[in-house]
Amino acid sequence: MLVIPAAIYVLLCLLVAHRGRRTPLGYLGAFLLSLFITPVIVFVGLILLTPPPDEVEIIHRPPLAPR
Repeated sequence: MLVIPAAIYVLLCLLVAHRGRRTPLGYLGAFLLSLFITPVIVFVGLILLTPPPDEVEIIHRPPLAPR
């Protein structure tokens, strides 16, 4: 009886972790935080604290030289 709600909770935590993978918190940090706090609160925090894409500076790395 308790397996389905627990599976849904972990799935929500994984989705929030996927959203937080490119933030300073990282995938694992977002996943663990959403396990201990609710995933909804962590998701809202990620949305509010992540800068919009037009304000993020894109840095291009030069390609590696062939050996």
